[in-house]
Parts: sequence; C-alpha cells; structure tokens
Amino acid sequence: MFLALKEFKHAKLRYALVTGVIAMVASLVFILSGLANGLAAGNSEAIESMDADRFVTAVGAELSFDRSRIGPETVQAVTDADGVEDAQPFSTVMGNVRVSDSDDLVSVSVIAVPVESFLAPGATSGTSLADNPEGIVIDQSLANEGVEIGDTLVFEPSGAELEVVGITDGYQYRLAPTVIMNLDRITEIQPDLENVVNAIAVRGDGATLDLLPETVENIEIADQGTIIQNLPGYTEQSLTLLLIQVFLVVIAAGIIAAFFFILTLQKMSELGVMKALGATTWVLAKALIIQSIILGIIGVLIGIAAGCLVWYLAEGFVPYQVRWEQMAMYGSILLIVAIVGTLLSLVRIARVDPLDAINKVA
Repeated sequence: MFLALKEFKHAKLRYALVTGVIAMVASLVFILSGLANGLAAGNSEAIESMDADRFVTAVGAELSFDRSRIGPETVQAVTDADGVEDAQPFSTVMGNVRVSDSDDLVSVSVIAVPVESFLAPGATSGTSLADNPEGIVIDQSLANEGVEIGDTLVFEPSGAELEVVGITDGYQYRLAPTVIMNLDRITEIQPDLENVVNAIAVRGDGATLDLLPETVENIEIADQGTIIQNLPGYTEQSLTLLLIQVFLVVIAAGIIAAFFFILTLQKMSELGVMKALGATTWVLAKALIIQSIILGIIGVLIGIAAGCLVWYLAEGFVPYQVRWEQMAMYGSILLIVAIVGTLLSLVRIARVDPLDAINKVA
C-alpha cells in the first residue's frame, strides 16, 4: 500500500489520466444502461403494471396483442377454467389524439380495461376509472406533453371525444404516452373491436394456467416476460444496446491494460533497482494491483455520478431509468476489468532483471 500511494504522489498526472479514462468508459456504460432501461420500461411498463400471472392471446397471433382477436365465448371459457382465480379481458390500440382546442397530434397507446378489475390503474392525481368510468386516465408521460386533467382529447380519425379525469404513472406502452379507458367504450375509437378483445390477463397458479390451451381451444398463453420479449422491436433493441455495453467493457479492458503496461515500461529501471535491493516480485505486483483497484473504484464512482446526473437532467425528456442493482453489477465488472487489465504488466514485472536495470541506470 505504501509503495502504491508513493507512486500516486510522484506521478499525479499519469494516474489522473488513467482514472479519467476509466471514468469516461464507466460513464458511457452507466449512461447506456440507463437509456436501455428507459427504453425497455417505455416499451413494457404497462404490461408489468398489470400484475397478471399469465396473458392469453389468440392462437396464431404469435403472442402479439395487436394481431390477437378473442371472442366472448373464449373469454368466458378462460374465466371458468380450472386454476383461474381471475381473468380480465383488455384491448390495446395505437392511435393519435389532440386536445380539443389544438390541432397538434400526439401518438399514443390506448389500453382499454374493465374499470372494476385489477387491470385498472390507480390515479396519482384526479380520479380513477373506477370512480369515473366515462372518462380516461393518462400516463404521466402524456401529462408531460402538456395534457391536463379536465382536457378533452379527440381521437383521430374516429373523432371520439373523452375527458381526462386522472393521471397515473409507470404505465407507458410501446414507447408512447398511454391513455387508459373503459373497455366498454373501445369501439368508439376502434370499431373493429366490436365483441372481441385483444387479450386476457389471468391470475392463478402458473403451472396450472400453462395447461389452459389443452382445455380451451384456439388460445396461446405466456408469462409476462415472454410477452414483453415478443413486443415489436423489443428484443432487437435490447440486444443492440447490450452489445454496445459489452464492447465498451472489452475496450475498457484493452485501454486500461495498455495504460498500465506503458507505465510499467517507463519505470522498469526503478523496478529493477527495487528488486536488487530485496523487493520481491509479489511486493511490486501487489502495489500495481492496489493501484488498479483504487483507480478503478474512483473511476467507477465518477461514472455512477455521471449516470445519476444524466438521470436527473433527462427526467421527463428522454426515456432513462437507473437500476441500482444493475449499476452495482456493471461497477463490479468494470472494477474486475481494471484489475485484469494489469495482468500484462504483472508478467513484465516478474521478468525484470535487476542487473540489467542497474546497468541501464548506470
């Protein structure tokens, strides 16, 4: 520890540069993970908020709500099936709305649910659908667009007009602001959903529910995670951002290794002299490892601070979400990468010949 700290004091600029590089890479990793989390949440928040054990769609729809059409007989059959504790039909529609006194259109996801069901969200302000079934509840993301309680939204091209009675949060779907409405009124917006729904949210024992397609014809069933993975573009988007983060970590390993290797080459003479004076390879290697741990911790902490700063600045403007357990995981990986990046230098230290080093100094 003494040797590591003495070197920090002697070469402040060199180690500041290494710390800066680690901090920049860490910042990129944390910011990208926040953006990835935000995009994922923007796609799937509504499904996660439904708190259902399984979702039922029509056979052949490939677990897509948009392509699924389920009739009332099938809804009743699912509701009456063994192992089903609660089953609630719902529909989803992508559309455009405008405030009645404005011509500016906003793309929204419309989710129509039974107002007295577990699918109907509570309101963080205003009233819920259960208290006012003739109105609509909007997600906070739509409120951020300037829509307020009491506004009348006009749905295009149907022309249906519905009043905003409440605001909820954490209910985005397909990266669009969300409108939640009474299922009984969905045909005012989407006439072709007359007497059909897109899906059924089911509660009950998962293992029993998975057997529903054996007793109810023309349905498919999946858990929440599978439904989310089948959202259009969700998997491709997540994999792309994950690969970017992986490449950043790999690049970080290479950069850190190169920095420490160059620093080691620059002080080969000093290392040789210390070996000649009795310092063991382990003492020198331990100093290098301690240096990498300290620099890695400082760089990761700076990266976390940068990620949190972006979260604070971006809130309400871009989809961004911090998950502390994920930050801890990425921080640990970057710290390990910083330590592993010194392995080349450790090999070089082990091969230092004291006699050659002394001759070079002389």
